[in-house]
Amino acid sequence: MKLKVFLFCLISIFLPLSSIWSATIIVDLNGTGDYTTIQEGINNATDGDIILVYPGTYYENIDYIGKNITVASKYYTTGDDAYIDSTIIDGNNNGSCVLVNSDETNASLLGFTLQNGNGYHTNDIHFGGGINIHSASLIIEKCEIKNNRAGMGGGIYVGVSQNTSIIGTGIYNNFSSIQGGGICKQNDTEINFSQQDLCDIYMNYSPMGSDIYNHGGDMTVFVDTFTVQEPDKFYVYSRNDSVTMNILNHKIDTINQDVYVSSNGNNNNSGLNWNEAYQNIYHALIMIESDSTHPNTIHVDEGFYSPSTTEEFFALGGKEHISIVGAGKELTILDAEQSNQMVLLKRINNFSITDLKLQHGFGVQIGALSIENCSNIEFKNLEIIDNDISSFLTINFIRDNSNPIFKNVNFISNYDLVNAVLFHIATNCNPVFINCKMKGNKSNPATNHFGAMGADNNSFPILINCEITDNYGDVASGIRHMCSPDDDLYLINCTVVDNDYCSQGTISLVDGGHITLINTILRNEPATEIWFHPQHEPNSASIEYCNIEGGSLAVAVNNNGTLNWGDGNIDEDPLFVGGDPFSYELSAGSPCIDSGTPDTTGLHLPATDLAGNPRIYNGRIDIGAYEFQGYGIDEPDTSFIHNLYLFQNTPNPFTNETEILFITADYERVGDYSLSIYNTRGQLVRRFDGNTHNFWVKTKIVWDGIDEQGRQAAPGTYLYKLEYNGNAVVRKMVLLR
Repeated sequence: MKLKVFLFCLISIFLPLSSIWSATIIVDLNGTGDYTTIQEGINNATDGDIILVYPGTYYENIDYIGKNITVASKYYTTGDDAYIDSTIIDGNNNGSCVLVNSDETNASLLGFTLQNGNGYHTNDIHFGGGINIHSASLIIEKCEIKNNRAGMGGGIYVGVSQNTSIIGTGIYNNFSSIQGGGICKQNDTEINFSQQDLCDIYMNYSPMGSDIYNHGGDMTVFVDTFTVQEPDKFYVYSRNDSVTMNILNHKIDTINQDVYVSSNGNNNNSGLNWNEAYQNIYHALIMIESDSTHPNTIHVDEGFYSPSTTEEFFALGGKEHISIVGAGKELTILDAEQSNQMVLLKRINNFSITDLKLQHGFGVQIGALSIENCSNIEFKNLEIIDNDISSFLTINFIRDNSNPIFKNVNFISNYDLVNAVLFHIATNCNPVFINCKMKGNKSNPATNHFGAMGADNNSFPILINCEITDNYGDVASGIRHMCSPDDDLYLINCTVVDNDYCSQGTISLVDGGHITLINTILRNEPATEIWFHPQHEPNSASIEYCNIEGGSLAVAVNNNGTLNWGDGNIDEDPLFVGGDPFSYELSAGSPCIDSGTPDTTGLHLPATDLAGNPRIYNGRIDIGAYEFQGYGIDEPDTSFIHNLYLFQNTPNPFTNETEILFITADYERVGDYSLSIYNTRGQLVRRFDGNTHNFWVKTKIVWDGIDEQGRQAAPGTYLYKLEYNGNAVVRKMVLLR
């Protein structure tokens, strides 16, 4: 008995009391231990127990289920680093590798590699790809956390915790689609980094805080190796609090020059030219230098960039003083494959994206673009198409004093699944849209929002030379504007037609909303074009030189505001050309031609209309987003001049080919002639030249829809002009497909 007491006392000197009474549970894939899965061991453990895991790859998503236990590899008993690499918890993209969220206060994880976790799923967002800690505490020691993904905290997410410690752990190559590629810390959480056994945190990626995102309490980080020696907010993002970085070594030196990305590239390349191009845009963002004195560009070659084809990761973030430039919106295609939203920018200045297509983004609340508290942001020559959301908000979100500029951007066929709008503009924002299209976007018919745009909280978008067509919203099919008593929503030279709605018109003004329309066409279904909310603050509208179906009667003031019906307004059929690609161009005889305001001073009109033609033709601007260019001739459209008759082409409309027939009856004989085919912009498509020396000659020309360059002409309306002896005759035909 005395010997037993002596041994107990001796053991007590060297081991904590909890260890004396704890059990060690062996987990071994080979079946030689107590269990073959880690979760089985946890399920059968009690506080203070040790789950000792033998080498192997365990395809599990383990949950501590409220137990204060230690889960460890054989590194725990041997100190051999080889067990860290050989003992793997693989989340199999089915949740967090490790979940600690049930009030654990003294739990430990020791000596593992964690990989392929995709986060604990709650409220449609994934948290903590490698480790998710919430309302609990965990000691993480001697682990390698890599190749995990989540919405928040690709490597580690720490929500509510007062005693999370990270010791001697590597956190690298993890991804987050929202914030915190390596670590995401939230809600006044405390994380303690060992100053003796330093961690490594590098080459993670997220649009906000590629390596570290901090919100809630100051933070001090001690690391051996970080991505860069002097991280800016691209690498370490702190929302309101400070982050103090103590870094001994860095992984990369950023590149202070242009870099190149190709779908055939490799991220191990230098990125300095096309032959050494990177494969991923996100990697280029990590590598390129942000320098206000030397702005740099990421050049993206033509090609298809997606998670499945090039392992591209979305959302793309911004880096200050950087431009992302593609080869063209039909050539450089970024496809998120509905994995995440496309672009997320927050507190970023001096950044631009141009000449590419963004498609198939998908987010909980934002599907394509999110822009918050940014300045000097520009999007140019883009197509943003087929992006969706799964919950209430918007496809594109602009808020908090952000004033981006959109030039030549098409927003096509975006659709929310629950309750949203193409654009939600909030909190003192003044975005400008120039030569943009918002077409075919739909708000869910079961909910209460708007097809194209909603602006509130003193936000004042300006739309110049834009087309808003074929959108659907069950409150307002076009725009809803509210909370703006001091400034205007401007629509200048816009074409707003063929939108559909249920209750409040094409444009809805609420709670002090004011709108100014100049040189704009409004013709939609049903009859109310502008609707004033009958309650809240009075609304107002100022309209001049516009073509509005129903005239002033199409504005429902509802005894709550003022309509300023100015000069030059008409209510007539605009006589659109019809047919792709520019259905809403004006045809000859349109009442909108030369009917815009005589004085365009201060309207900030672009040099070209939405089709790329000169914005002002024949000395005065037209109403709408398209300027009539004529036929390329000034002669009248007549069919019989000086003994020459030009027949209507047959068939018309046509799909494959059509015959154009003319007869000459000039006794002085007809010399050289030409038959020219133009599109409605006055651009030459095809020319036929010939001669005849006979009397009453019937000449037939067959056009097969091929242009001068041997390409198939696009469907649409065309004009054919016959010229001879200084005379000309013009007719119209339609090509279908």
